[in-house]
Amino acid sequence: MDFLEYIKAYTAAAQAVEAFGDVPEIIPIYLVHRPSNDIPYATLEEELIGDFVKYSVKDGKEINLMRRDSEAGQKCCAFQHWVYHKTEGNLLVTDMQGVGMRLTDVGIATCKKGYKGFKGNCATSFIDQFKALHQCNKYCEILGLISLQPKPKKPISAPKPKPQPSAAPKKKTFGPTLKASSSELAPQMQN
Repeated sequence: MDFLEYIKAYTAAAQAVEAFGDVPEIIPIYLVHRPSNDIPYATLEEELIGDFVKYSVKDGKEINLMRRDSEAGQKCCAFQHWVYHKTEGNLLVTDMQGVGMRLTDVGIATCKKGYKGFKGNCATSFIDQFKALHQCNKYCEILGLISLQPKPKKPISAPKPKPQPSAAPKKKTFGPTLKASSSELAPQMQN
């Protein structure tokens, strides 16, 4: 699956759930050939007009309130989680930025060099950082994604005491038993 196929699959999954709403769009970048120029190849993309925001960064360390608090930021985070889940933790989309729901120039981190033909442009440590720092939001939940954080362990409590029967417990005896009254035993003890 190439990156465009992941985008299409994510879009289809998100659009299948009405509660998700608008889906972030990664605008295409075009390669242009300029044979008469000193630099014969260049990339070209649509101009985005508005407030340009970095919803995620390459190193995962920058705290970005627009990422956490905005709808676009939360949906970008859910996209990261979705791709991470679909690739079993081998691929992470990062460095997501743009205007509103229109994104450009995303980065890719791969767990293994050349994972399924992807040549990541971000360090593999970003995947570990994402797994450790990601906090699911309502869009992760809408898509049915489960938390990447380990569940807190329940404290070990002392075993509950077993209920005691109301009657006194009977002694277990082995072998034959003799029943004798104290008067019968008294003469034997004198001998």
